[in-house]
Amino acid sequence: MKETVLLFGPEKSLVGVITDPPPEARRAERPAVVLLNAGLLHRVGPNRLYVRLARRLAASGLVVARFDLSGVGDSRPAGERSGFAERAVAETRACIDLLAATRGARRFVVGGLCSGADHALLVAGEDPRIVGVALLEPVSAPSTAQVIDSYRDRLLRPTSWVRLLTGRSEAWTILARRLLARLGPRPRGAAAAPPPAPPSDAGSPGDRMRRFAERGGALCLVYSAGNPAHYHYRTVLRRQLDGVPADRLRVEVISGTDHVFTPLDSQGRLIDALCDWARTVAAEG
Repeated sequence: MKETVLLFGPEKSLVGVITDPPPEARRAERPAVVLLNAGLLHRVGPNRLYVRLARRLAASGLVVARFDLSGVGDSRPAGERSGFAERAVAETRACIDLLAATRGARRFVVGGLCSGADHALLVAGEDPRIVGVALLEPVSAPSTAQVIDSYRDRLLRPTSWVRLLTGRSEAWTILARRLLARLGPRPRGAAAAPPPAPPSDAGSPGDRMRRFAERGGALCLVYSAGNPAHYHYRTVLRRQLDGVPADRLRVEVISGTDHVFTPLDSQGRLIDALCDWARTVAAEG
């Protein structure tokens, strides 16, 4: 395989790497893959996860690009004042255009971890060339219910009870923050904060996933067992996705790891699952 550094964007300010498969393995009809920054982490991904994933995907015949959004990693900050999510969509589509022009790709898979998953889902709703979305630990706001649920598995651990009774448990921290937000003093004459504006495409992430699946797109959701994102899937998202055909939705839950899949064993299981799913998507063409 071959890895090439690329500069692209209107001002050549976006930096990335394209991993090309061996010539004998490349097929024009197979989708190209674009990996999006996990939060503010460099394009190598947490613990170099994206590097390992890109090389495994390329070994199976897929072109893979991983790049830094403007203001992240090696890419220069954007000059315009548009929102970060809006820029992420535009810049991802610019990367897709580049792969279409230079590699002849006509179909694409986008994915990422944490906020990279959220941006991948947003751009999938904007670009009909995207046929697959890989969402790794998509963002979900921690809740008191999630913390309580997580303690079900810790009830028999003496250390958990000590932390709870001595005030060092995260449950107390979340409860205190919520109470302060509701009961804390407000400056005289201060107005309540306006509700957040709805996303430009309207609807919850579950709605966007369903619409993507209904148009024929394939979804792969990967979670770390017991983490907030997994709890959100079990209690909210699974119900919203009820009825999505099984061949359009794959869910992987990896135990014994953390939000960024630090242990090498969990990285291996994650990469195996994603490569198997990507091969399935590629075969649909």
